[in-house]
Amino acid sequence: MYVNVNCRVPIARENESDFLVPILVDILAPGKFSADPQLDEQDSEYIVGRLWAERLEWNLAQSLGYHPVAVCDAASATWLEVYETIINKRGTNFRRDLELDAFVNDLVFVHEALVHPEIDDRLAVLDAAISSIASPGALVLAHHEQALPHHLEDWEYRDLGFKKIARSNLLMRDNRCRYPFAEEFAAGRAVDFEATAEHEEWLLEQWSCLVADHPAM
Repeated sequence: MYVNVNCRVPIARENESDFLVPILVDILAPGKFSADPQLDEQDSEYIVGRLWAERLEWNLAQSLGYHPVAVCDAASATWLEVYETIINKRGTNFRRDLELDAFVNDLVFVHEALVHPEIDDRLAVLDAAISSIASPGALVLAHHEQALPHHLEDWEYRDLGFKKIARSNLLMRDNRCRYPFAEEFAAGRAVDFEATAEHEEWLLEQWSCLVADHPAM
């Protein structure tokens, strides 16, 4: 299986909104019959998972003289919530209880993720997808949601390195820190899954119900 990352990065940063990069990740599995040379399959891979995120270029914005609160405010209400959650009341640094130093390269917010339910090992799939869009110096954030069946269980969040931020509904993973899944599988874990057009059809249909406003890539 593979991940395919699509993003739109501005050539120049001319205002606050230029520091927000939309990202769409497709998780691809080989077609069930694609390995058979006797069959002429036009599509050899199918989408069996998808992740929508946004990367805020936190360090770059500050180095160019833009204040993080202005960048977050220009991005969306979600990003303003992130700023108000992780920054101390004086607005001078990260909250002390988050145990972050002054340098953070990027913030990545995962808005939604969906993996086909027939794939049992969604930890390996999602870890590969998140790792493909977040640098070692990044913070990865997400809302803590469990109402829908496709959302992760608490133990899955923990294995992927997420911790709940106190007095909020946000989760955070510091990519500079070790976490259980990567400790055990430093090079990732292979997932064997053969897909069909029906798998992709289900994924895209469910995705359109979950996410109506993700960026077109």
